[in-house]
Amino acid sequence: MRSLKLVYTNLFFYSYLHIQIRWVLRLHHGLPFLIVFLCSALTGLAQNLHLIDSIKTQLKSSAGSKQFDLLNDLAWEYRASYPDSTIYFAKQAQTLAKKLNLKKGLAKSINFIGVAQNHKGERLLAFQSYAEALRIAVEQHDSVQHAYSTINLGRLFFEQGLLSRAYEYYTKALPVFETLKDSSGLCYTYQSLANLFKIQHDYVKAESHYLKALEMRLALHNTRDIMAALVMTGRLYQTKKDEDKAIEFLLRADSAGRVIHDEINLAEIKTNLATSYLNKGLLNKAEIMCAEGLNAILKKNNVLILPQAYLTMGQIKFKMKDLASAKKYFDAALKVAIRTRDMTSKMDSYYWLWRLSETGNNKTAVLENYNKYLILKDSIKDLDLTRQVERIQFEIEIERKERENELLKANSSINEATIHQQRLQNIILIIIILFATALGLFQWRNLRARKKVNSKLAKQNNFIELQRNEISTQNEKLSQRNQELFDLNKEKDTLMSFVAHDLKSPMHRIKGVSSLLEMEASLTETQRMYIQIIKDATQAELDIIKDVLDAHMLEENIIPTYSNVSVDLALRKRIESLHQVAQLKSIQLHADLTQIENETLNIDESYLNRIVDNLISNAIKFSSRSSTVLIVAGKTTNNNIWISVKDQGPGFSDHDKQHLFQKFRKLSAQPTAGESSNGLGLAIVKTLVDRLNGSIELRSSLGKGSEFIVTFPIQ
Repeated sequence: MRSLKLVYTNLFFYSYLHIQIRWVLRLHHGLPFLIVFLCSALTGLAQNLHLIDSIKTQLKSSAGSKQFDLLNDLAWEYRASYPDSTIYFAKQAQTLAKKLNLKKGLAKSINFIGVAQNHKGERLLAFQSYAEALRIAVEQHDSVQHAYSTINLGRLFFEQGLLSRAYEYYTKALPVFETLKDSSGLCYTYQSLANLFKIQHDYVKAESHYLKALEMRLALHNTRDIMAALVMTGRLYQTKKDEDKAIEFLLRADSAGRVIHDEINLAEIKTNLATSYLNKGLLNKAEIMCAEGLNAILKKNNVLILPQAYLTMGQIKFKMKDLASAKKYFDAALKVAIRTRDMTSKMDSYYWLWRLSETGNNKTAVLENYNKYLILKDSIKDLDLTRQVERIQFEIEIERKERENELLKANSSINEATIHQQRLQNIILIIIILFATALGLFQWRNLRARKKVNSKLAKQNNFIELQRNEISTQNEKLSQRNQELFDLNKEKDTLMSFVAHDLKSPMHRIKGVSSLLEMEASLTETQRMYIQIIKDATQAELDIIKDVLDAHMLEENIIPTYSNVSVDLALRKRIESLHQVAQLKSIQLHADLTQIENETLNIDESYLNRIVDNLISNAIKFSSRSSTVLIVAGKTTNNNIWISVKDQGPGFSDHDKQHLFQKFRKLSAQPTAGESSNGLGLAIVKTLVDRLNGSIELRSSLGKGSEFIVTFPIQ
């Protein structure tokens, strides 16, 4: 029982991490404690390699129920880093349990499979595993696994934002843990309820449950768990803006961390303490505490929480009017955030650099940082919308699965009744053959049994009819949900089109006025530089608007207008139009079009121009200076026309290739001269090629350049 509690204590720790990350991102993006929390929580998930080796050693000489327990322990240890291994060992344990005909514990392996599936992002499979574990736990009268299956289901619904359903499962698990007197389970249930109340801004209930969990952790005398409970409670008070209590609990957590020498969690706690001191205006204390945390993070080279520590120190320096030091820390935070692709810290860095530029009256930096801050802020809003759609889709899928389960149960009842009837008839037939003299008695019994079966079947038919009506009602609701999703997507596209069109005209006016101002002879060099900055920024925005409008237009399924086009002439025009852009980076555009001279292609010329422009522009954008871009065209063996654009850029990784043609999907490569990239170019190319019944192929490996080959049919 002690080892089981230890395993599920770790399970609950992971669940808390997963839930907190999702809800902090969804409801509090940009708050200083996000990345600090993430990294400190992850330290608790590191694999215990010594323990894994010990379990494997014991497994070689074990058998029976002991082997079953060791397989489950091994499956659990792999759940964070190698969830597929968790599934493998848990299934081995499940097979062994069935072979040994164990009366309890079978649900534990299935629960672990659900945890691994949740790690992999397969939430529907995780739901099915948890539901199956719950069913088996009920059949085997396994109260322990019944409780953990229930809390796992609650956690899954909480992660998807279905708070009412999460609350339902949490309150079901709580009395079971109380009956079992399982302190670890009770602690996690109280913390789960506290998290739920915190999300709902019911801070009174959240505080009550966090304090209950803390009291129980103190009684269990596990210093690491006590430290985690103190940190959770301290963060609640930070959310409530009760900085005095936040500091009190965080200082207690700091003391606990010193006892177990947990440097990473101590660094997190110190950074949070610095935030509270900063909010109270105690700048000297905040500076000292943040410096200690920052030094520990740098010592451990933990880049995930490094941006937030830099940002906190930068804010402290900003409040202390030490603008030079503040800029140094904000720049450092931005650099790490860009490297780790931390969108929230990146947005916060640009926000504080904008505030800093305003204080220093640096107009150019103000414009640049403010624009980048707004772009990232809009990107996060789009992510929130996407998560909302995913949550609705998950809820619909869960409802469908539950209806399917109910229908399967109904069919199972019918089958059991049919089997029972058949067995009864066989018994009666044998009795008739063996005891002919008692034929009348057995006939009477047979008629009575049939009446009972028919009555039962009639009740079951009524139940099935009710289920059918319920399914019909649910299908209507599903249709309504699907229509709502369609309307939401259409409204998003319409809004995007309106915004892009409304922005286009003022951007053109700004560009035109800038050009007129540039013609003034009395302008100084600085003024001309500012005008050029305005023109560059305006042109970048116009390019983005053009791509957005093109992407929206392509979704309208407009039929191409075909005409006979001279391929080599069309390609030479496109190459000539991009020659000046390539010269800015000293890139040579080489063309070999001898194979298609005087060849014509029946195609939409505007589509062809856009495809070639996007491929060559991308090659220029992602190639380093003084490199070469090669454009070659030719004919296939079946007389189709192919066009190749080959560069010497960074190439594409295997992960990039999986998301190559997705809209707004930025890949690992970055433009080499600071050009803008919105993730639409290749998506537009793929759409246009498909409209023209063509094909597109990528030949690339990381660090060795890339070659896009587009093939079009002659007719």
